[in-house]
Amino acid sequence: MVDPPPDLVIEIEVTRSSIAKLPVYAAMGVPEIWRWDGQRVTILGLVDDDYVERKTSAALPPLTSDVATRFLVESRELRRTIWVRQVREWARAAGTT
Repeated sequence: MVDPPPDLVIEIEVTRSSIAKLPVYAAMGVPEIWRWDGQRVTILGLVDDDYVERKTSAALPPLTSDVATRFLVESRELRRTIWVRQVREWARAAGTT
C-alpha cells in the first residue's frame, strides 16, 4: 500500500536551505505549500511538475497569503486568547467552520 501525499506542506524557512525542497514535494505530488520566510507567507500550488504562486489557498479557499501573513505577525503581537478569538471570528466570517 502506498500512502497518498499530504494535502498541504507548511514550510518555515528564515534562512536559505542548501536543499532544493520544491522538486521533492512535486515528485511526491504535494498539491500546495505555504511558505513563511520570516516576513511573508507565500502560497504555492502545484501545476504540472512545478509550483506557482497563488493568491488563495486551494486547501483553505478563503485564506490568502495576506491574511496568513497578518495572522502570523499578529500571533507575535497579541495575547494568545485575543489572537485565537480573532482567527475564529475570521474563520466564521469566511465560512470555514
